[in-house]
Amino acid sequence: MQKRILLIALLLISVFADAQTKKPFFYELISNDTKTTNFVFGFYPSSFSYQEAKDVDGFTSIKGAVINNSKEEFKWKDYKICILLKNGKLIRSYTTVAKEGDYLCDYTVAGSTTHYQYFCFHTKFTSDDIDKVFLVMGDDQIFGLLYDKNQ
Repeated sequence: MQKRILLIALLLISVFADAQTKKPFFYELISNDTKTTNFVFGFYPSSFSYQEAKDVDGFTSIKGAVINNSKEEFKWKDYKICILLKNGKLIRSYTTVAKEGDYLCDYTVAGSTTHYQYFCFHTKFTSDDIDKVFLVMGDDQIFGLLYDKNQ
């Protein structure tokens, strides 16, 4: 009985410790004067995953979020992420073939909702390799994302 109680206590402590773990992220608030475009973009490097399969080239994916603060819907038009790695290499996310789900590159975010997407890169890297992150929404709309250590 004591072993069970100790095991449950250790499990609860580990779950609580995981919930309290703060992970750094990149973000930017993007808004126009009328607030018809008003969203926060977040990019979470600690979510990185490198995947290999027989059928596709290996790729790194990282989770991003569009938090639409407007009452209007927002159309995400396959915008890209550029990452400057600490070694000086600049990499860009690519358009996936996904027709639905978390890897979809074109979608609409309803007003006052959040949409998550995984951005894919042909380069193998980890979150520790990232120096700077940029959201590219067009030739003249490039946003350097702010870094938050979340400590």
